Amino acid sequence: MKRTAKPVIVAAFLASAMAFPASAETCRDRFVRLLVDGNGDGAVKIHVTQEIKGAPANQNWFYQQEPGHWMTEMIEPAGQPWVLTYNDVMYTSADKGESWTKLRDFDSDPDAARAQMEESAQTAKNEVCANEELDGVVFDTVEADYVSLQGFKSENHHKYWVHPDTGFIAKAVYHLKSENFESTTTQLIETAPDLTLPTP
Repeated sequence: MKRTAKPVIVAAFLASAMAFPASAETCRDRFVRLLVDGNGDGAVKIHVTQEIKGAPANQNWFYQQEPGHWMTEMIEPAGQPWVLTYNDVMYTSADKGESWTKLRDFDSDPDAARAQMEESAQTAKNEVCANEELDGVVFDTVEADYVSLQGFKSENHHKYWVHPDTGFIAKAVYHLKSENFESTTTQLIETAPDLTLPTP
């Protein structure tokens, strides 16, 4: 089904006042939490469209069974290798997952990555909380700007569509701009409780 987003509440001030009473977290607090925690560690299936300025858009499926165990399946351009990570090793497959070739080892450090994201999240500003309809369901929307402070420094704008009952992020749009690079990434996210990825 084609996803469409239709604004329901445009006035950010009114939306924030209705959605977040004085005793609840602020709109900025909610953005920071979503930026750092995302959907947690549960298994997910994500359709990803990335549009890099000056280049054709590309699409892929991203599957994560648990943190550190994920796989990408290219859709467009077709024929590109799949990529899998498992136990701090990255693999590629040229035959759609029938066989895997080790590409390299890497040293993941989720605690350090989280600490860096928490630091960057403190730069969040221009937050807006509202509501939009998506596939017949009214979602909470949470968006703001922030600056990435480590490594690949960039200015970022993230927008999340959050299910009001479950808190699950069903859609996210990320705009990133640095000195020599600009892209927009759209993610359509589903839970995948029965997902099982290869273990080479």
